[in-house]
Amino acid sequence: MPTRQVGAVDESMKSTVRPWCASRRLRYCFALMGITAMAVLGIGLFFAPHPAVLSNATTGDATLAAQVKAAADGGYGYRGLSVAVVDPNGARFAGLGDSGNPGQPSVDRSTVFEAGSLGKPMTGMLLAELASRHTLQLDKPLQELLPDVHFSDPALRTATLSDLASHRAGLDLMPSSIDTFVRGVRLRILGKDPYQGMTEDDVFAAAKDATTSGTGTFRYSNLGMALAGQTAARVLGRSYQDLLQQYVLAPLKMRNTRTVHSNAEIPRNSAAGQKATGADMEHWMTSGYTPAGDVWSTSEDLARLLRSVMLGTSPGAEAAVPKFDADSAGRIGLDWYTTRIQGREITWHDGETGGFTSYMGFDRSSRKGVVILSNTDQPVDVLGKRLLGISPDRTYPSHGESQILLTVLCSVGAAGPVFNVAWRRFPTSIYRIYFTLSVCFGITLLIGLRRVGDWLSVPPIVWMLGCGLLFSGFWLGIWRWPPTESDQKDRRGFTLALLGVRYAFALLTLLLLVVSAEL
Repeated sequence: MPTRQVGAVDESMKSTVRPWCASRRLRYCFALMGITAMAVLGIGLFFAPHPAVLSNATTGDATLAAQVKAAADGGYGYRGLSVAVVDPNGARFAGLGDSGNPGQPSVDRSTVFEAGSLGKPMTGMLLAELASRHTLQLDKPLQELLPDVHFSDPALRTATLSDLASHRAGLDLMPSSIDTFVRGVRLRILGKDPYQGMTEDDVFAAAKDATTSGTGTFRYSNLGMALAGQTAARVLGRSYQDLLQQYVLAPLKMRNTRTVHSNAEIPRNSAAGQKATGADMEHWMTSGYTPAGDVWSTSEDLARLLRSVMLGTSPGAEAAVPKFDADSAGRIGLDWYTTRIQGREITWHDGETGGFTSYMGFDRSSRKGVVILSNTDQPVDVLGKRLLGISPDRTYPSHGESQILLTVLCSVGAAGPVFNVAWRRFPTSIYRIYFTLSVCFGITLLIGLRRVGDWLSVPPIVWMLGCGLLFSGFWLGIWRWPPTESDQKDRRGFTLALLGVRYAFALLTLLLLVVSAEL
């Protein structure tokens, strides 16, 4: 057979094989694109951030519900709201949205919320009531009240309960320690209760080692308020919860206001808390810091308290009388602020836990008051001011451009290390390590961003785009996997492990920088 005929056959075979190979690759590409699209869609449906939006469900006073809806600008960032408007003649109530509790999804005046720092004014009222009964001296130095506790800072020894309850003891917000930092990180990333397991002994231990900036200057402090309440309890030989119940809650018939010690004690009609961006949050239980705000309550109970304070008939009502300077907040009594806004004096306090926010305040001249409880971490003080007829100087959400940009860049950039490894040429063993670590980095970053990203300002589809890019980078990395022949060039043993550790450390450092910037 002539040689050129054999060559002709070979050329014919090549012309047949090449289109077939190209067609197979094309089919693979389309298949992978389809798999990626389906995976991203599934992840988007079940795992993408879902920012809270107030539903149209309402209970109670329809007119008040409409006013709240208008004040909330459509309700973006809120899930459920329990609202009361009070005056000397009584109260009106409205519930809006969803409680997050599948058993009782409707929100009304009896729905139980975490009230957060609204517990601080209650502590102030308790101290004022005990002082009026001459069972506790608010102006006595702390060291005299607690002779068995040695405070390392002389300024704290001379501080009084009045100083602590008006935030003028010079204490930091919380103790400065690694434990406090770790608890804060667990709250922001995992949604955990930052006070879990902390007792009154922990409060006194933190106070022993605390340093102050000196008494007489306003400095908001959870540690100071917790120390005030626990000191009163220790002086009288009873628990803080028992004192609050006897002297404040029981006289005002606040039957649904309580402290909760465990999941078994959570009321069946309680709301479930979450971040405004959609992530679920753990409930905050009773701890040594309860005097600073671990109380659970309802709008009905808080309306009763607020109305009695307005009328001056509540136990410890003098706690709301402003006595000291409180910087931009105006003046303060025993943890009740009085702020002059647009020519009117508003006496108020707000609160926040991991998944709840709250506000109560009243206008001294008109004696009109407002209570708002919410089961997201979106602040509600703007809503309270609007219901009091005040135009607030800010609205929510109010996020910085840097935070928005960081959320977008981190979502899109989560796949960056994967693409970098896929396009570069590494020996097989090194490629395997770098590629695996890069995929884990991308997944971890996207999971973290789901909780801490600014999804009120950034559309959640950006997060889904990040997932799509990560999937695409994964398939590209598989596609470009080095041939096994390159194993002969691989570094072995200690050198290979060292390269893996070095790359893991670089990715971990980058991840920590991103998360700390988001927090």
